[in-house]
Amino acid sequence: MSEGPENLLLGPVAEVPPPWLEANWPLVAAGAGLALGLGWLAWRLASRARRPEDPADACRRGLAAARAAASGAEGAAIAAGALRAYLAAVVADAPAGLSTEELAARCGRSPLLATAADPVIRALRAADAAKFAGEAVDGARVITQAEEALARVELARRALWKEALR
Repeated sequence: MSEGPENLLLGPVAEVPPPWLEANWPLVAAGAGLALGLGWLAWRLASRARRPEDPADACRRGLAAARAAASGAEGAAIAAGALRAYLAAVVADAPAGLSTEELAARCGRSPLLATAADPVIRALRAADAAKFAGEAVDGARVITQAEEALARVELARRALWKEALR
């Protein structure tokens, strides 16, 4: 007896179809590639570390909020708080808990604060006078001094980084 498709005793022999995986390999490959691509994308998005906020940008936003404050004393307090938070984030010798006089004593020792000591201390002393002594304060002047201090410290930071990268 012959084993071909024209077996006379048993009739025509059906052809065996290929296995499903062999017949649909392009679809399986595309699905696997898509799954790998989506997995990689999810991993990339999940593992991306959030960049910390730039302290100078946070200070600028705080100074803008101080300008929008209703009273001069409130604006001066907001500006002083923003400036203190900025200095605490940027200068290692100026933690946020220091008083104005303690910060003034440390200004001469810090290369970042040495160039900006005058506007920093004037702004913080004016805000302290309004906060603790209840004195009338020109909020716009305190905010301007805080902006000048921010600009000077930022210039000192850039100069020190340029020097460090040489």
